Amino acid sequence: MTENTSLINFFQAILPNSIQTLILLELLRRNLPRRNLRRIDFSPLSQIQMPICIYQPHKSFVVRSGLTGMLVKRLLCMPGHNNINHLQLAIRIVSQKHKLRNLSPTCVTSLTEQGCGVNSIAFHPQLPLLVTCTYSGTLRMYRLSPDGSMATHVATLQGNSDAVRSVAFHPTLPILATGSLKKIVKLWRLSPDGSTVTHMATLDGHRSTISSIVFHTNLPFFATNDICTAKLWRFSPDGSSATCVATLSGHEGYVLSIAFHPTLPILATGSHDSTAKLWRFSDDGSTVSCFKTLAGEKHSCSFYYVAFHPTLPLLATSSNCTMILWSFSPNGSTMTCVANLKGHSSRIYSVAFHPKLPLLETGDESGTVKLWHFSRDCSVVTCVASLKAYISHICSVAFHPVLPLLATAASNNNTVKVLR
Repeated sequence: MTENTSLINFFQAILPNSIQTLILLELLRRNLPRRNLRRIDFSPLSQIQMPICIYQPHKSFVVRSGLTGMLVKRLLCMPGHNNINHLQLAIRIVSQKHKLRNLSPTCVTSLTEQGCGVNSIAFHPQLPLLVTCTYSGTLRMYRLSPDGSMATHVATLQGNSDAVRSVAFHPTLPILATGSLKKIVKLWRLSPDGSTVTHMATLDGHRSTISSIVFHTNLPFFATNDICTAKLWRFSPDGSSATCVATLSGHEGYVLSIAFHPTLPILATGSHDSTAKLWRFSDDGSTVSCFKTLAGEKHSCSFYYVAFHPTLPLLATSSNCTMILWSFSPNGSTMTCVANLKGHSSRIYSVAFHPKLPLLETGDESGTVKLWHFSRDCSVVTCVASLKAYISHICSVAFHPVLPLLATAASNNNTVKVLR
């Protein structure tokens, strides 16, 4: 070991970085034990500058340059010898000449809310804003610093005398929607910089607490659900109000979550009856029909959460301890289970896909947040980080659209945590 270390130090002292990289790669090619290699990922992760990652327990070893990446791909896939000493020496060079990245998230800021718990959180898709809602009916808007390490309170939304259960930003319009315990949906308009928020419309029609609100990305619709049904709403031409155009009934248990397909006129619902249903609606939303039911052969209990990937043909469904990824055909008519994510010890109540990176965030009943990385075809899905964030169940998780940040909220805790 001493002789090898001296040799590596000699190479580091007299050779340029490019030659040192070749030596490192040759060591990895010849001596990398397959049992120590969790996964080699060749998918570009430009947002956090990780073109090539060697994932091992709790850490990833990062090699950045394009030439290096090509050599890693070629050399690491060749058979090698089981020499752990050479692997450790190679890791030492990586940590000195490249970046040794710890993927475990760390809390960069905490926001304490007034009330007995935070129900929902959302990042604005373009502006540096984060909104929170609580059981006390308080909605607060925060402006994030450029690096996300600080959050400043900029607005409080008045007009809710009861618990606000759900909140969502429109993906393109300056509109915010909230759903309350008293079965009311409210629409709010944001100023161009997000510093002021004005109430626009109050919508009723639900028979119980509104637990979810989602906007369609490019169609003039949004959807809401209570414990009995889901409703489809169409915006007025000027976007100042909306009309309920359809009520979706068909589940035999509580409707727990909803999600729009990012481009198609399709809505997914998850239920306590151990099914998820896919609904297709007409151009004006007046006709909605269920065309696919995902039953409990993959999940052993309720479908607590459903979420579509913003760009890939993927649907995520969660239940007790398990997350399923489904791949669907271009028209959304057929679904295939492509991955079964296990690792949580309790019910998974919240799920979020990263808008650009192949990352998935999950939060469960025990207060644990997990971060998953998946290949493009989902043939390989790896848990790359796990954090015990709360002692109570996590009801909402969200990715920042640009920065490497994620936010979490727990129903029995009045603190929102922003993690890097």
